[in-house]
Amino acid sequence: MALDYYNGRVYNIIDETKSVKRFFIELPELNEFEFKSGQYVKVDMPIEGKKTYRQYSIASFPNGSNKIELCIVRNPTGLGTAYLFDEVAIGTNLKISKALGRFVLPEKIEKDIAFICTGVGIAPFRSMYLDILENNLSKNNIHLIFGTRQEEDILYRKEIDELAIKYENFHFYPTLSRGDSNWAGRRGYVHSVYNELFNGEKPAHFYLCGWDAMIKEARQNLRQAGYARRDVLFEKYD
Repeated sequence: MALDYYNGRVYNIIDETKSVKRFFIELPELNEFEFKSGQYVKVDMPIEGKKTYRQYSIASFPNGSNKIELCIVRNPTGLGTAYLFDEVAIGTNLKISKALGRFVLPEKIEKDIAFICTGVGIAPFRSMYLDILENNLSKNNIHLIFGTRQEEDILYRKEIDELAIKYENFHFYPTLSRGDSNWAGRRGYVHSVYNELFNGEKPAHFYLCGWDAMIKEARQNLRQAGYARRDVLFEKYD
């Protein structure tokens, strides 16, 4: 069955880092774009190949508006991001699908949540933690564990730092696998952080998103620590 697309208009673009852009899109034919935090959309583009669409997680949270944000990293060999980064500007129209996917929050958040991500894998988690915090869905602790190479690659840093001050149940753990000697935060990979925080002893919902190798190792570690399969949800990024 063919998927229907809405007309979307790009009304703002922010260069978040050297390789990541934030695209702000309005869907004027809708009063509200309905979605659950964590879902994604397909963006149909004039690119070569049988598959002319690419899938991107929604980085904004459901607030009753007809606007969404996508946080996208440039793939040096990708046709989709080449089009988005080189051809799309403010005012460009894009074909946007309805919201898709089952990578969403539980109906009731009865345990702490650990969002474990690398790179733009933070996008669906931003939607989720903003949904929880801004819509007061839970008072349980939220642990955002973000892994990247360099300090300059930390996405949404100012906003996240402000959220950590505003909400006492929101905790941020940026972790660098590289970086210069001036970095005073955590070093290494995300695995040491969630192992330290939970260690198989504290009940939690675990969400994983980002690089495939990270997800494979995290799933294995969490299972070995005693967490059930239903407590560990994941979404891979190519």
